[in-house]
Amino acid sequence: MQMKESAKDIFRFYNIVPCNPGREKQQAQDVIELEARTGINIALYSLTLHPEGFPARRKADLLIGSYRKFSRALRGSRVRPGVLLQSILGHWPRVDKDEEKWTRTIDLDGEVKRFCPLDENFRDYIFETIAALAKEKPCFILGDDDIRGFSPKAECFCKRHTAEFNRRTGKHFTPEQYRQAVRKCKVGDKIFEANVQLRKDTVNGVCRLIREAIDSVDPSIPAGTCMPSREIRFNGEAAKAIAGKEQPPVMRIASGKYCEQTALDLGLNHLGSMAYRLFWHEIPEVLDEADTCPHTLYSKAARSVHAKLCSAIFAGLNGAKIWYVNTHKADIPVNRKYTVELEKYRKYYPALAAVLHDAVPEGIIIPAHDRFPHWHPADAQEGFLTQENWVDRMLGVYGIPFRTSFRLDENGIYAIAGETAIERFSDDQLRQLMTRKVLLDGPAAAALTRRGFAKDLGVKAEYRDFAFNREVSPDGKTFYPISKVPQIPYLSGTESSAEKLTFLGYAAFAASPAIKVCPGAVLYRNRRGGTICTTAFQLDFTFSWMQDKRKIWLEMLLDKLNGKKLPYISADFQPVMLLQRKRKSGGNVLGIFNLGFDPMDAVSIRCAKKPARAEILQAGGRWKVLSFKWEKGIMELPVRLECYEPAVIRIKSR
Repeated sequence: MQMKESAKDIFRFYNIVPCNPGREKQQAQDVIELEARTGINIALYSLTLHPEGFPARRKADLLIGSYRKFSRALRGSRVRPGVLLQSILGHWPRVDKDEEKWTRTIDLDGEVKRFCPLDENFRDYIFETIAALAKEKPCFILGDDDIRGFSPKAECFCKRHTAEFNRRTGKHFTPEQYRQAVRKCKVGDKIFEANVQLRKDTVNGVCRLIREAIDSVDPSIPAGTCMPSREIRFNGEAAKAIAGKEQPPVMRIASGKYCEQTALDLGLNHLGSMAYRLFWHEIPEVLDEADTCPHTLYSKAARSVHAKLCSAIFAGLNGAKIWYVNTHKADIPVNRKYTVELEKYRKYYPALAAVLHDAVPEGIIIPAHDRFPHWHPADAQEGFLTQENWVDRMLGVYGIPFRTSFRLDENGIYAIAGETAIERFSDDQLRQLMTRKVLLDGPAAAALTRRGFAKDLGVKAEYRDFAFNREVSPDGKTFYPISKVPQIPYLSGTESSAEKLTFLGYAAFAASPAIKVCPGAVLYRNRRGGTICTTAFQLDFTFSWMQDKRKIWLEMLLDKLNGKKLPYISADFQPVMLLQRKRKSGGNVLGIFNLGFDPMDAVSIRCAKKPARAEILQAGGRWKVLSFKWEKGIMELPVRLECYEPAVIRIKSR
């Protein structure tokens, strides 16, 4: 029953439909209307199937019966019904009193949480429930991110898991001793490794059990998983386990951006999506988490959904799990603005996916990490990227193209911020980075100095108490706003061949002459052949980076590092995310996202060379040639962008 691809399946949507007992026909009519308006023809009925009540099968039978009615109401339509296993282990602790007397999970704090998937009775429940669902012939079954080993603390330390751990390791722990041993274990020791493997095997075992249940009825039914945020490095194994032998794995990444407070963090979200896609490059179908939870405009605007989908396609994703579009929650219709937006752009997404299919990401490289020195069952937050980075504060809002990579040998400019990022690299990795072009913030430079890499930087970066209140160009004519914070290091011992691009200075009061205190930014070509730009700047303080002059400063540093002007930079002084992809067939595709509250009456881009041609992707999926103004290296496009609105521009070079 593998789903056949059509033209629109170059970017495939999976729409989640609320389980609505008694209103199945209404939901069916809703998704039939959605298909007619948007072409979205996969409707996954959301079933919360974790055991509740007694007997647990009573709930499962009721919900499967509701799905059956929904599926039958779709007969004769172009909509293909499937199932989201919105929960099978459960997202949350047990709360009801009428429950099965099955083994419960114990988390790292000793709290009783869910039912344990090593309990044979619970395993029978899972098998029988999934097999019953498979008999309804769903087009697809998607497991949600409750299929994980955290709830939200690490599990499981019940008697069954303890016995299995003892069997594998030769230990004789009681459940309490096992729990304490894991809590106190060190990253990489035998207890740690055995616990991680057992937890992975538990999760993957549930996925295999689901697959076995499906196969017992119809092996052709495809299935996929949703990535839990604490298991980003392991979910590919689960996706492969649930997919089946003859089915391609499908995985929804943990890239949700709902309950939005700002548009400014879209760049960070995009960066994370890229990292997930690169890490799981062998998974053929990777879906964006385009969730609007709790599925209202209070949480996520329709325009925001469109912007995120465009960002996801630029990140290399080839599908999206969307929620409740054009359906009802109980008797309340989900806001139809989501429908209108997806209808407007129904041909836009496949056209964008097609033009980016052979395109290569370009821009400043934020290195992704493949070492996890602090990932521990007691603190499993460590991901592929560190919290401090140049995208979140600067690149992603200044309109300077960026990307991520796990490789440390690429020809672009690497940008590293924060001590944590340096800590996560091995000495060999740092030596490799020192052969490239690298931009460092102050804390990263200080961490490298402590690691013995000052000679590669051409300057020492050390924390000390010193007075400064401005950053200036060498000629003293250009001032860059900066605030004194403890995380700004003192730069000293500069190599004679290093170029001092700025200085930190001190003036007693506003109109008094400033004295140079130390370098503020240093450019140095080192013995390894690398070119390193070391800055004292620290990214966190908003009054330091929310400045036009600071954008000019960053552009200057990057052009110096690059040896020439960067190909494309937004020339607008308002929040913009600019993404660049180079097509193998020639030319570039730019994604311009207005992340500010004010509309952009035109789009201005600083170009290293005058383009020969510019085209915009229209809502209907066709390209339109744009006339543009060219003055002093800036291309001005007659494109108006409202708040949180993206535009995709295809540029042909001369």
